[in-house]
Amino acid sequence: MSNNRLPDFTYLRPQTVGEACSVLHEHKSEARLLSGGTELLVRMRQGLCAPKYVVSLNGITDLRHINYDEHAGLSIGSLTTLHTLVNYSVIRDKYPVLSQAARQISAMPLHHTSTVGGNLCIDTRCIFYNQSSDWGECRPLCFKRGGDMCHAVKGSEHCQSVYQGDLAPVLIALGAKIRINRKDGERIVPLHKFFTGSGETPNVLQPDELITEIQLPPPADYSTGSYYKLRIRQAIDFSLATVAVVLDTDEYEVCRKANLVLGAISAAPIEVEAIDKIFNGRKIDNSLIEAAAAEALEVAHPVNNLSIDAKYRRKMVRVLTRRAIEQALLVWQSNEKQY
Repeated sequence: MSNNRLPDFTYLRPQTVGEACSVLHEHKSEARLLSGGTELLVRMRQGLCAPKYVVSLNGITDLRHINYDEHAGLSIGSLTTLHTLVNYSVIRDKYPVLSQAARQISAMPLHHTSTVGGNLCIDTRCIFYNQSSDWGECRPLCFKRGGDMCHAVKGSEHCQSVYQGDLAPVLIALGAKIRINRKDGERIVPLHKFFTGSGETPNVLQPDELITEIQLPPPADYSTGSYYKLRIRQAIDFSLATVAVVLDTDEYEVCRKANLVLGAISAAPIEVEAIDKIFNGRKIDNSLIEAAAAEALEVAHPVNNLSIDAKYRRKMVRVLTRRAIEQALLVWQSNEKQY
């Protein structure tokens, strides 16, 4: 595919979720879902996938909803665009860390087409995989291309490609669940269980399923959060390491619950579970922040398969963790409550 043309495919545009599920059930692995297209079309041009059927979801207006209830929380349709996440007043007021993360994805023109569901479902990436088909054919096939080796880590028994989606770490820190539909029903999955940790198959979505909704619990009375992202340029580029932090406190700044999630480090977002034990029941100070940053460093083990050195990415996890917690506390202390 050196001419960089898209492979031949049949374009389908269902008008309802039910129709989309029926189409997926009929064609299964021969079909790929299209929402914003900012990832799928690039992968098709690179020869990384060649679906016989491209199923556009853009005719399903029901998937663009945003509903908020102070008791039930927030529901976001999977076709909601990044532009909406950045600018929707309820999200800015009640879940501003989500708006903050969406603002840092890609570049502003693409925010009008890129969707929440699409960002959650982006494939894992690796500099040895995300190349043209001509490039890939010049060397033995890796695990992700159907082979039996990893070019990034010699001797590895599995694929080491990296999940670089920005929204997932924030949504996991916020306690999100997702609704997944198929022809014969639906299921609700906690977002942290959506990701498998396998580079070859990054999530639990089956070929005949699609994400229809993201659900968030109502925010706590005293809560704050922040999102920090490492990338080479300030636009377009995928993340190279990210940190999402959400802190629930009382009116005296004593922490009641803390969530810290790392992104772009492995094949799935990483929850730093120790942070809740470090912060819970305490007023957060510099020593506790340093302890949390050390725990984040402890669980971060990137490999050399992105555009900058893995050792540098790992060191930056500690820096980003410190900055994210400090920023979250500054927002709280300035009385500019995020929720």
